[in-house]
Amino acid sequence: MSTTFAPFIKWGDYKSKDSENPDILELQVADSKTFETAYTINVQVYLKENDSWTEAILPLKFHESNNTILLKEWNKNAQKHLIKPNKHFKLKTWLGVSTKSNRPLRRFILEF
Repeated sequence: MSTTFAPFIKWGDYKSKDSENPDILELQVADSKTFETAYTINVQVYLKENDSWTEAILPLKFHESNNTILLKEWNKNAQKHLIKPNKHFKLKTWLGVSTKSNRPLRRFILEF
């Protein structure tokens, strides 16, 4: 049996390296429950592109990555009951630098 997913949001498509001018994604929660694939922990959302909404998969954390920023943000806002189906929010993202290893690190902020 084969399962088909909506397209995944690909972080490589977002090039900002400036926290003052991040890439901003307009999103709507499709399902607040997370699910796992072989590579990631994810959630279903709708992504606004060119004034239309398309279903997408938002990867919250890659299993092989130590970057838990987005997953922690998601869980923190879920505990505040801000994450529920049909809720609109903005995700700001940019490529920053790790304070521990001085390597590139994707940063995230969720705004409700």
